[in-house]
Amino acid sequence: MNEQPLRNCVCAGEGGYGLLEMLMATAISGILLGVLLQFAVSAHTSAGVQGETADLQQRLRVAVEAIRHDIILAGAGPTRGQPRGPLSRIFPPIVPARIGSTAADPELSFHSDRVGIIYVPDNAAQTRVVSDMPSPGSPIVIDGAAAGCRPSSACGFTPGADVLIYEPTGAGGAHEVFSAGAVDTAANMLTPAAPLSRPYSSGARVAGVVRRTYYLDAAGKRLMVYDGARSDVPLVDHVVDLRFTYYGDPRPDSVDPPPDGASNCAYAAGSPPVPVLTNLGGAAPKLMTASLLTDGPACGPSPHRFDADLLRIRRVSVAIRLEAESPEFRGRGGPFTTAGISRASARRVADLQTIVDIAPRNMASPIILP
Repeated sequence: MNEQPLRNCVCAGEGGYGLLEMLMATAISGILLGVLLQFAVSAHTSAGVQGETADLQQRLRVAVEAIRHDIILAGAGPTRGQPRGPLSRIFPPIVPARIGSTAADPELSFHSDRVGIIYVPDNAAQTRVVSDMPSPGSPIVIDGAAAGCRPSSACGFTPGADVLIYEPTGAGGAHEVFSAGAVDTAANMLTPAAPLSRPYSSGARVAGVVRRTYYLDAAGKRLMVYDGARSDVPLVDHVVDLRFTYYGDPRPDSVDPPPDGASNCAYAAGSPPVPVLTNLGGAAPKLMTASLLTDGPACGPSPHRFDADLLRIRRVSVAIRLEAESPEFRGRGGPFTTAGISRASARRVADLQTIVDIAPRNMASPIILP
């Protein structure tokens, strides 16, 4: 019996085993593909969340640094000539209101969502008035040879510049900011663009000045900054809350007193003058409420009156809250001021809030000698 070898035999068992391998390989590939897709989606989501978080942190940093910079400088006064020193000896460099030539808040106002700041920069033009003004609209004759003034330059003042003028007579002295309409470098004269509230006398101080008002545009959800004269510009978008809180020296004699026997809005005449402000108790700065900062005594001539307690401000607390720009990164509930459309917690970026305490270095309490 002849036996023929089997050639090219495909056995049923072998064929079934190959199909099983193929199905298993397909299943494993599908699983791996699903895992890779999940990783890709997760990485995309993580990148989006990280980018939005970084943007949120950067916007908060910009807002805080801008406000902090100006509050720290608040109250800086002339550094050359006499008299010199902080502006807080005359009027409050920080007020809870909008200040400037356009849409300024009324006297004795209080708004928790805005702060007005004023200071004289180190490199600002600064000198004094050398003759009495005949009328509020008269040109102002200044000392062009004062310390730091270049010859034949009207001490560096230029048309359009914001200029602070004040009587250095102590707390409540006349003061205001005006725009220089014209500058005569030969005669050392500044002509205000509009008449002042009153004529100023010889010896009054004049200096270039910076004014800022930071405030919340609640409808537009923007932190705005006003330069006190020409423009309101948005500084940071998607700001959902802004609050300023003020703390002051509790001592009624923390305001500079007038000369012996004299009086002003913060002191009654006496030897020494007698403080009339409320003693808030203790030594640490105390919360200055809206009522305390608006109930008087009122200082200064109209239209630039202010509450005398503003002269006691020593610290400002700034609370600011920002939200993610895109609604796809915002959810619902407490962490979000404005509801968004995100349903997955991994795709949510909660509102970011911080509270910063800032002490203006030019508004420190004077040392009271025994």
